[in-house]
Amino acid sequence: MDQLLSALADPERLKLYARIVLDDLPPREEDSAAVRRHLGRLVKAGLVERDEDGNLHADPAVFRRGRSAEPAPSGVPRRLVGFFAQGRLTSIPVRPVVRRELLVHLTGTLFDADRSYTEREINEAFRTVHDDTSALRRYCVETGLLIRERDGSSYRRAEA
Repeated sequence: MDQLLSALADPERLKLYARIVLDDLPPREEDSAAVRRHLGRLVKAGLVERDEDGNLHADPAVFRRGRSAEPAPSGVPRRLVGFFAQGRLTSIPVRPVVRRELLVHLTGTLFDADRSYTEREINEAFRTVHDDTSALRRYCVETGLLIRERDGSSYRRAEA
């Protein structure tokens, strides 16, 4: 998927791709060297194919193939899969209901119910999935999923 996005990141290449998708003035081999270079990049990425008679076609199936190449994170609830990439949390959901579902998933997978954790251990566990450990820790305490001792010395997972 990264290769597809990279190929479309250049504005001129994106315009060329749009022309091919819309069958609007398909490029010819006589086009400039820049157009040929951009076309080569689109073909290499699999976004454009040239058939036997020289016509160019864009196949939207390339996006479905590219998306399925990345395996879904194991054990992540289906509703949360879009928040993960390569096993890491890419963003914290804004909607409270979805954020709570994420926090329940994280606390359930990262922390044992029968032990206490120092703040450092909490941060290390959250860092395995996201860099903003303080936000995740704070959200978990605010929603009652992690209980923080009054003196701040330790945290524990709330009873289910």
